[in-house]
Amino acid sequence: VQCYIRDLLDGLVMPGGAGQLVAYITPPDPNEETDLPTAYIWPNDGDESRSSARGGTVPRNTGIGTPSGYKAFEHHMNVWVVWYGQDDDPNSDTWFPGMIDAIMLVLRTSPDTATARDPYTGQLTTLIDVGENMTYHVTLRALDDQRYNRYDGLITLELLELMQF
Repeated sequence: VQCYIRDLLDGLVMPGGAGQLVAYITPPDPNEETDLPTAYIWPNDGDESRSSARGGTVPRNTGIGTPSGYKAFEHHMNVWVVWYGQDDDPNSDTWFPGMIDAIMLVLRTSPDTATARDPYTGQLTTLIDVGENMTYHVTLRALDDQRYNRYDGLITLELLELMQF
């Protein structure tokens, strides 16, 4: 799921000439400050259920390789967004909220349903409702040298992953 969200967002052109969004799961080492907007995708919490109310189906499997219904995983994924804007740019205060809007637009228009592949097992899963339920939070703070402001945003999205076990 993290890879799907990262690949969906990586390279997204940001408004205001801020460049393309660089999306990571694990930050690079060293993670140096850059003027490019950056996103980090990390899970918040989740729930696993075979409940039909969440998209799961019966029967329960009785061992590896036996037929079974679908299990539903409800994910809450965090997309942390960071951007350094010049404090003397009169448009920087509107650019960052515009970046959050652009990211949320891509998430809410993701294909429904979408297919994801587990990078370790190769198992295909089905993603449902990517971007249907999202919350966001934005903060701003001046940096020590006072020439730049650091804009931080957090988008939390819910989605359902169906997997057959």
